[in-house]
Amino acid sequence: MGTSTRQHPLFTLTAIAILIAGAAASQPTATIDKPKSRTVTGGFCRVLGNDTFSGNFGPNSSLPTLALTIGPRSTMADALHANKANFTGPGTYKNEIIAVYLGKTALEDSYMGLGTVIINADKHSGTFSLNDKSAAGHFDCGTAYIVILGRSFETANS
Repeated sequence: MGTSTRQHPLFTLTAIAILIAGAAASQPTATIDKPKSRTVTGGFCRVLGNDTFSGNFGPNSSLPTLALTIGPRSTMADALHANKANFTGPGTYKNEIIAVYLGKTALEDSYMGLGTVIINADKHSGTFSLNDKSAAGHFDCGTAYIVILGRSFETANS
């Protein structure tokens, strides 16, 4: 009188495919070239509400090594007089919010303000530079998941 369970083969194949895809996915990375050279891995890139790009790079999401926002949904856009034009994909975005945190706290060795963010034609990598030239570098969202209106899809590296 034992009970037997039978898994559906399609479910098993789907679960295996998800595990393999997750293992093969490259993580977001950022390299700070100025003021101090540092490369970090981890974080996320998202498109919020179909008009705002948000990138958060580094192992600690509460104090990321690099954080940048393009578009009108940035919390600090009004206070910093940032550009609030919609994010529309690859291109050059001026007067966007950029923060670089190299210390152990947000007040130690930090660089924040408006700057230029360039999103490359590949749609997942780019460069950044603060307007005052205090910090600059490059980033790659890898195959990070992007969220648009509550739906997720993986960026293509092709």
